[in-house]
Amino acid sequence: MTTREQLKRQIIAVLDALPAERLEEGADFIEFLRTTHAPAQPMYSPVALGGPWAGGSVNDTGIAEVRKEI
Repeated sequence: MTTREQLKRQIIAVLDALPAERLEEGADFIEFLRTTHAPAQPMYSPVALGGPWAGGSVNDTGIAEVRKEI
């Protein structure tokens, strides 16, 4: 069984054998693999709510109550 370190050494050996003009293509492919297999990042970061929402949860009931107060 090939270990992680052995695979890294094998990849470096293959990269060393590539002509200089192909290294950028190899780097692009490795970056593609990294981004397609990376954990998904949230599209937004939650923020603490203030004002009438402070300390409460946002749901249909909460929204209706705040609308009544306003």
